[in-house]
Parts: sequence; structure tokens; C-alpha cells
Amino acid sequence: MRDAEGMSMEAAMPMLKILATTVGLTLGSLLVAVSLSCLAWWLATRAHHPRWGAPLLLIIVGGAWLAALGHSEFVKMATVFALVGSGLLYFVGREEQGGGPSRDTKPGRSAIPGGKH
Repeated sequence: MRDAEGMSMEAAMPMLKILATTVGLTLGSLLVAVSLSCLAWWLATRAHHPRWGAPLLLIIVGGAWLAALGHSEFVKMATVFALVGSGLLYFVGREEQGGGPSRDTKPGRSAIPGGKH
């Protein structure tokens, strides 16, 4: 059986397998990196030190890398995504810790200008 391009269905199957593997690897590693970023942020805010989020994420990812998991393509991709996440956590933690110029820290007040009080 041949499709419209003249390629047999058997020849197209390895290409579909490669595509499915690539999409699964990318989405899975992104999901793990986001989950680790959320965990690091949660732990840092529970300790009342939001600036610790980025270094904590780097420690978690570094621990996975040093635990001989660095040979896995999945861990490598999750590490890259987590490094991007740690950069974002750094800026968010810095804003959260300092109160930021646009932040209203008084209890019971909305941080959004013109928002409900």
C-alpha cells in the first residue's frame, strides 16, 4: 500500500516513531522542569526566602546531573529547561523579596491599581 507521495506505509513508520519520541521527550522534559521550578519556588516561599528559589532549583538539577543521570537525553533536556526556569525564578524572587516598585504590600489592599480593596 502506498500513500499519495509514493512512499510505502512501512517506510513512514520509523519517521512517525521518531516524531512521537521527539515530541514526547520535549513535552515530558518541559513538564518535569516546570514541576521542579514550582517545587523550588514552593520550598523557598515556605522558608520565607523567595530569592532562594533559583539556587534551590540549581541544586536539585545539579543533584540529578551528578547522580549519573546526565547520560540520559531526557535529563539533559530537563536540565536546559530548568536552567531557563531558574533564571525566571531569580527575577521573580528578587521582585518578591524586595517588594518591587509596583507592589502594594499592605494587607487587604489590591496590588492592581484601581482594583477592589
